[in-house]
Amino acid sequence: MLSRSRGLRLGLLLLTSLGYVAAIDTWTDHSAYAQDDEEDEEDSGDDEGGDDEGGDEGEGDEEEEEDPKEQPPITAGGLFTLRTYPVREISRPLSMTEKIVQLRLSAGTDISAKGAFESGGLSVEGIYGVKDNFSLIGGLTNAYNFKQFGVYFGFEGALAYDLVNFRLAANIHRTALPEYCGQFDMSMAPSDCTDPTSGEFQPELPTGNFDAGGVKFSLDLGFPFRYAIRPEIAIVALQTLMSIDFNSIDDGYTILQEDSSTGTLTPRTVRNGAKPDLNPSLGIATNPIAPLSVVIFAQLRIPDFDTSAGAFQVPVTGRLQFSPNQKFDIGLEFTLLNVKPPEGQSPIDNRFLALFMQTRVGR
Repeated sequence: MLSRSRGLRLGLLLLTSLGYVAAIDTWTDHSAYAQDDEEDEEDSGDDEGGDDEGGDEGEGDEEEEEDPKEQPPITAGGLFTLRTYPVREISRPLSMTEKIVQLRLSAGTDISAKGAFESGGLSVEGIYGVKDNFSLIGGLTNAYNFKQFGVYFGFEGALAYDLVNFRLAANIHRTALPEYCGQFDMSMAPSDCTDPTSGEFQPELPTGNFDAGGVKFSLDLGFPFRYAIRPEIAIVALQTLMSIDFNSIDDGYTILQEDSSTGTLTPRTVRNGAKPDLNPSLGIATNPIAPLSVVIFAQLRIPDFDTSAGAFQVPVTGRLQFSPNQKFDIGLEFTLLNVKPPEGQSPIDNRFLALFMQTRVGR
């Protein structure tokens, strides 16, 4: 009896357990089906009742996908570091980036038609980015065996970021004065002063030598401007605009003046007074490929703003620069000292060549 009773109990217990499990499974299935039905209804309701809104949202998503393409790069606004500093020169900020120092060393030599490789100079210049829109500038430049030099220090700040800056620098400088054949008696003049064909003496020709001019103290004023026409082409202008002089010198520059009695051109040293000099510049820069930069710019020099003195000088400089990375540049600068020379001279006769290297360090 006891064994039958135990068997019956075990059977009832087993049946009860199986029924409980089946009930749970059935309830779970019904709940899942109900949830699926509710989600289907919500989806169909959104499709049926929100055609206009859904279409607007779709168009908004498309616009949001297109907007990032029109946004400037993440480094726009000067947020560069040394690691992200552009290799392409035109893409670099007009002001030096905050906490980055750029040092430039250049060595040059005179390669004029006469006197080539007889004189040279070594220059050191630097820029420090105090802020992304404000830089300190300074340096020592010289040429013609120190008969021409400049020592300057100042600042450059952005008026419109990456478009136009304001530049002001105190400058102690001296200009080398070319030596002309007419400064000598015919018997003492170099042999190159005589025309090899006619044998005539040519007083207007330079001898290839230079004399030291007077030392002046000036404030150099400029509005450095750069406008990128395309990513690889830009207009650059007004690196210099004028120099405000604080002293006058007797041997400021040399002009060739016609002798009324003989009709020949005679060199004459002219005084440079304590008046501002006009020195505007204009050029074009291009980056045919990112590491390679080519810049050509000209400067108009009018001492004392005197446009009637006939002392215009128009030096033209071409610069070729290669930048293998963000930290280093190397290049050449070739300068025609005056493409508007006095009568009897060629615009390409007086030339200067410089090799430069510059590096950047900082954050």
